[in-house]
Amino acid sequence: MKKFLSMAALALVGAVMTGCSSDDDIIDTPQQPENKSNVVTLTTTIGFDGGATTRALDPATGIKTFAKNDQIAVIYKNTSNETVKAVSEKLTDGDLIDGGLSANFMVTLTDPKREGNVTYIYPAAMAGETGVDLTKLNTQEGTFEALQSKYDLCTKSGAWNAGNLPSLTLENQLAILAITLKHNATSSPVEINNTITGLTVSDGTNLYTVSRSAVAGPIYVAIQPTIDADIDVTATDETNNYVKYLTRKTYEKNKGYPVAWTMTIPGKFTVGESAGIPNRVEFATSNLQATYDGSSWTWDFAANPWDRIGNAAGNTSITANGVSEDNVTVDLFGWVGESSSFNGAASQYGITNATSGYGNNATEALKYDWGNFFVGGWRTPTKDEWTYVFSTRKSGSIVNSQTDARYTYATVNGVHGVILFPDGVKIASGEVTTWGAINDRSDWATQPTTAQWATLAAKGCVFLPAAGYRNGATVKNVNEGGYYWSSTSVSDKAAQAYSVFLKSNNQGFAAADDRFYGFSVRLVKDAE
Repeated sequence: MKKFLSMAALALVGAVMTGCSSDDDIIDTPQQPENKSNVVTLTTTIGFDGGATTRALDPATGIKTFAKNDQIAVIYKNTSNETVKAVSEKLTDGDLIDGGLSANFMVTLTDPKREGNVTYIYPAAMAGETGVDLTKLNTQEGTFEALQSKYDLCTKSGAWNAGNLPSLTLENQLAILAITLKHNATSSPVEINNTITGLTVSDGTNLYTVSRSAVAGPIYVAIQPTIDADIDVTATDETNNYVKYLTRKTYEKNKGYPVAWTMTIPGKFTVGESAGIPNRVEFATSNLQATYDGSSWTWDFAANPWDRIGNAAGNTSITANGVSEDNVTVDLFGWVGESSSFNGAASQYGITNATSGYGNNATEALKYDWGNFFVGGWRTPTKDEWTYVFSTRKSGSIVNSQTDARYTYATVNGVHGVILFPDGVKIASGEVTTWGAINDRSDWATQPTTAQWATLAAKGCVFLPAAGYRNGATVKNVNEGGYYWSSTSVSDKAAQAYSVFLKSNNQGFAAADDRFYGFSVRLVKDAE
């Protein structure tokens, strides 16, 4: 029998089926003792709400029904006060009622304590020895069939008075993702589910790993509910690793979510060596942003690589301890050392127009690294890492016939900035219509079209926009210069830290700047 996934509530029925059908529709089999006085076999009826549909996953067909071989688990206490699990007999065709909208289950309890609570778990595959075992979600198959039979968790507890099992309405406990993955190898992202053999979804607390055969169609993953969670997604095929980073995602229990994520192939950049082994990082695809809603700050990456606030409301509304307006976004931050006396999330992370108080120790670290706001190991690059990326790296890349290509000054989507080339990338001359200098300054001369930039981004290239800098609440040099903080203080000057600055007529890969300047932040995380 075919089953349809439902996010509807279940109703567990002894004498009455709640929310499913009338009393006349229920087959009520009373308690049936066996020969052994400490063993009791109970038959009860569990029903699905026949009017419920599958929410977002399968609205066309919609109705969840039981099928042959389904099982439930019952968690109860025995007379020794031990927690015990009983698993029902498998359903037969004769156990199904109304085409599977409800079914008769037979459960055998050994030496049960006749007064107490019982917990029902459906499907039985999600039960441990003493209750729901959420670790079973850690490894999944990604198929619709496995989701139905193993992971679509519904559960409820109720009082048992030694008669029939209590009548309860079971509740779905998980969010279900029906995932479609795409890759932006061209200007029109292409679905890649039919090549993906591995997928991980991490919310910083829970990690869900899917191992599957590469087939077309959605990848189904059951997850615990999330509220404003930052989520890392990785996918693999026989050739590539793909990544996606999601911020502030809420997935509620008892709901299904069809999601389409456009993945990127992360470019890896060598930033130094340890004992002759290269140290590599991946760059975030866009600059850091912080948004104030009137009561609290939220942190995110800009929607596009070229996005910058500039002198719009936000950066120009920065005060001594935050901003003077609500619902504004800032992206230029001061460098606050660990010895600073600044208080509050805003000033501690450099959202302040103060010209002093950023710390008085010339060798101190950041008070709080900006990467703390995200899961996945994000952090601010050090001075030496920035220098290595731009000046030292033997990238092995060939771009426009230039070997060991590291960067080019460019204009992307009308915004001036610098394109960083990842290690080992090969970009032919014809992939960008207009080229400027490679590994040197130019007047933002490399100019890919929108489609050409999509191809470069798919190969792991990174764009650093010339977002200008902030002095107090005044923003200057927007679209003329890019200024990016490192995590390294200047060892002989207590009021300064190192940065990268990029201008068409000047550049510095380890520049010493006053900490009160508001600069851009581009995070990295360690790569294998």
